[in-house]
Amino acid sequence: MKQKNLIRFLSMLLAVLFAFAPMAKGSYIFAEDSSGSTESESATLTEEQKKEEAKKKLEEQKALLDADLKKSEEKLALLSSQSKNTEEYINALDEKIGVMNEQLTVLDEQVLGCEEDIDVLQKEIEVNQTDADTLQQEVDKVQVKLDDLNKKFMAKHEAYCMRMRAIYISGSYNIISALLSCGDISSFLTRYEMIKAVSKSDAQLLSEIEAETDKILLQEADLNDKKTALDNIQMTLLAQQNELKYKQDSLTAAQEEIASKKVTLSQDRAESDQLFAQLTAANGMYTEYRNEDKSLSEAAEKEIQNLLNGIISADEVSDFTTGDRSDTPTVVYRDTDVYNKSDGVYNMTYPVPGHYTVSAGFPNYSNGSYHGGIDFPCATGSSVVAAQKGVVIGVKRLDYSYGYYVLIYHGTDSKGRKVVTLYAHNSSIIVSPGDTVYKGQQIAKSGSTGNSTGPHCHFEIRVNDSRINPKNYLSK
Repeated sequence: MKQKNLIRFLSMLLAVLFAFAPMAKGSYIFAEDSSGSTESESATLTEEQKKEEAKKKLEEQKALLDADLKKSEEKLALLSSQSKNTEEYINALDEKIGVMNEQLTVLDEQVLGCEEDIDVLQKEIEVNQTDADTLQQEVDKVQVKLDDLNKKFMAKHEAYCMRMRAIYISGSYNIISALLSCGDISSFLTRYEMIKAVSKSDAQLLSEIEAETDKILLQEADLNDKKTALDNIQMTLLAQQNELKYKQDSLTAAQEEIASKKVTLSQDRAESDQLFAQLTAANGMYTEYRNEDKSLSEAAEKEIQNLLNGIISADEVSDFTTGDRSDTPTVVYRDTDVYNKSDGVYNMTYPVPGHYTVSAGFPNYSNGSYHGGIDFPCATGSSVVAAQKGVVIGVKRLDYSYGYYVLIYHGTDSKGRKVVTLYAHNSSIIVSPGDTVYKGQQIAKSGSTGNSTGPHCHFEIRVNDSRINPKNYLSK
């Protein structure tokens, strides 16, 4: 009966072992994922939402600009069917150029966003790939251990099965009958010791089988945990790699669209400048080209601002014009040379005597783009004079933007604001930094240097860091 109970127990134990399915979840992995991650995940989601919102706005802006571009092209098609040699057509072309410039800005932002996303994804993929490789190595090691344990278990299992078969074959023969069949006490004691030793061996073998079974169960659980984690990482990797390809394709598409638009933009700018030059030549209303490289005009403006704000000195911004001056042009003047807290500084004369026609006013060109002064068309070599008394603080010769220009400081108005005038596109300059000039004194000869469609004088009044409308301050 004892042997039958033992066999029954062993059978149940073996059934549990061989029926065991590797379904255990990786407790340590899930614990690691869930510990203290709520707050950081929330922050990450918030950041992701911000990025998605920004991308959505860019897409909406791009859609609106696409619609504006379509309208501009339809308007151009209608006007071109009538005549291209009109200011209306040129303004419509400039409007299209403006829309395309905005489109390029949006596309640049999208490219930057794609590049940032790609960089993040590549780093995440690299980390996850490293983790996946590490986990794969761990899975392989655990699998080797498990295989070794299974071999040991099967060896003990076979030994125990042989023992159980021997017991089963003996039938009803038990310990008591074995002892009672002894002929003498010596045989009894000998048989007893043998039976005792065999029973102890059986118990030890069963104990070892149970221990090996526990080890196998633990190793299988560990293996399943690692396989689950590996599967999760590999799924994440696949998703990230697909997203990376999508982002790279989007980046390539955006870059190709930028390249295409830049070609069209260059052609449109060239057409606009050519038509505008022809138009101003026909009516004599010379002014500036409206499609100058933005970086060039910004560079010229930055230099002027740095001079007016004292960041750089007159000699750093100026070219010398009179004689072979070797001394540093330090701007020194008497109180009577400039105005001191007086609005009399605004009583100015026209910069080109006898020329009062305005080809481009303040603060915009006819196409709506910004124009910081007033343009007076005049023949090359016309006398350009100081609009008010003051001190020359800057002279510059550029082959872009303002061309050959002069800056004159006139003092301060009643509010203590510094007043400066600028005269641009001259053919030659006859003053130098530090020179004191009186109202109406010739300072240059007019021309068409820099960004200019023909001979004219571009005139500006600057009050501190702002430009104001010269029209309100000029008299004959």
